[in-house]
Amino acid sequence: MSKKVTFAVLGLSFLIFSAFNVSAITFKTETFALDGGGSFMDSPPLWSGNITAGTLFPGTYWIKMDDAGWPADNPGTPGNERFDFIFSNYFTYDDTPGNEGWDGTWPSNVLSDGAPQWRMYTAAGDTLGGLCSSFRIVIRDYNANGILEENEYADKAFSIGFICYINFSRGCFLSFCGQGNCSGTLDLVNETTMQEELYVPSPISPSGRLYLRDTNCTTSTENSSWGSIKTIYQD
Repeated sequence: MSKKVTFAVLGLSFLIFSAFNVSAITFKTETFALDGGGSFMDSPPLWSGNITAGTLFPGTYWIKMDDAGWPADNPGTPGNERFDFIFSNYFTYDDTPGNEGWDGTWPSNVLSDGAPQWRMYTAAGDTLGGLCSSFRIVIRDYNANGILEENEYADKAFSIGFICYINFSRGCFLSFCGQGNCSGTLDLVNETTMQEELYVPSPISPSGRLYLRDTNCTTSTENSSWGSIKTIYQD
């Protein structure tokens, strides 16, 4: 009988201890909408602009890609060597009837490029940042002919998965880390410079999300690769 009582007390103590630990964790959900610009022709490709709505408003952001090994465009040739390299190495064609188009994915599953980096800065002096676990661009092939045309590239959709590391958190986010996502449009606004507008809706209903916590946080270096991203999800 005494053993049963002892086990019961130990079990109750464990539940109380577990409940205490869970209650000690602080969770935050931050929202945002983005509007800015950038170009694959820049080195490195950098999209930046304003946080236009949400709990992180007002503020600014940037998203930067690793372009090590990408060629520059040769202005003396009729083609664009840099764009051709990007399109050949990051985009694959989806021939599913009714859903034909090209899917671009960063970081590459084949190339040894680093994951895109990101930062968000609030006007109050707070900072969040880390790496993009995924950056995906979708180009629809509206006439399903398998040929990329100017009007198709001009109107693209994108989605991003974020990993927020504690060593980039500042201000009220000093001890926080987590994950998040957003999606929106990436429209070509200047054909000559190939400048694009990155837009995450909307000022009325911000759709971007970051899910943060102040426990079980890890740190990361700027030069993390696709291999280290996969290791995170295996843990």
